[in-house]
Amino acid sequence: MQARIAFAALAGMIVLSAAPVALAQTPADLTKFSETCLTAEAFLLGQVPEGVDSSLVLTPLCGCLAGAFKDMPQKDVDILAADLRGEGTDEAHAAHGSYEKVTELAREGLTACFASPEVTAAMQAAMPPAPAPADPAAPADPAAPATPQ
Repeated sequence: MQARIAFAALAGMIVLSAAPVALAQTPADLTKFSETCLTAEAFLLGQVPEGVDSSLVLTPLCGCLAGAFKDMPQKDVDILAADLRGEGTDEAHAAHGSYEKVTELAREGLTACFASPEVTAAMQAAMPPAPAPADPAAPADPAAPATPQ
């Protein structure tokens, strides 16, 4: 009987000690990050050529990034979202505590996402077709007089 009581007490202690771990692993809310990401064209893509619909690339890219960052703590996701909005400051980065590690993970995620088949295909589809090369046998200007050879 005493063994059962001791076992029950031990099981109770294990359950109670595991509870903070379960709470610490609460997934981050990526809603604000995803919304910010979809508007961060300049930050994520740089200068986009005229006529390119950047949302065709940002949609799969931001979805991929949200998946890559889903296990990060909320404070890490929030600092990355602030950076995407252009609101990241040196003070906020210093106060974060492990900003260098977060940016390293973000770089790895961004690199992996840009290499993903979905983002690669979206980038190719979003680019306007290159102009066809000129036919060297055809005269450049049919109205121009031919030059003697």
